[in-house]
Formats: sequence, structure tokens, C-alpha cells
Amino acid sequence: MVKFRKKKWDKPFPEKIARRVSRISTYDLTSWADQSIYELGRLLSIYERTRTPEAVKELVLGAEALHAVIEELNKRTNTTL
Repeated sequence: MVKFRKKKWDKPFPEKIARRVSRISTYDLTSWADQSIYELGRLLSIYERTRTPEAVKELVLGAEALHAVIEELNKRTNTTL
């Protein structure tokens, strides 16, 4: 009997985000990247006002989402960084 091991996740963003991003059409990825950048700016402004740990967590989640979108766009355009 052959047992298959799940490949270790070694990306700097959660696998759940990567799965969600993989379902977005290539055409829409740039819009998602643009929206992520906007959200990061908004979240950074909130953090500057509040200085709360929750704001930092939201910033990290937004940055991970942006990274996942750009990584997917890179994968689909067959370029290397």
C-alpha cells in the first residue's frame, strides 16, 4: 500500500489564501492586486491611529493576500523573479 504525504507548505502566506486566489481569473488578478494595495494603505492608516495588535494582524493578512495574488500572477505568466 502506497501512502501519499501531503506536500509541506513553504510559502509565506496561508494555503487557504492560495486556494482562494487560484480560483480568480487571470484577467481579474490585477484588479485584486490593486484592491489589496488600497486596503493595505487604509489598514496602515488605521494602525497609525490606534496602534492596536488587531490592526497589525489585519495588515499581515492583507500583505499575505497581496503576496499570494502577485505569486499567482507570476505563475500564470511564466516569469521568474
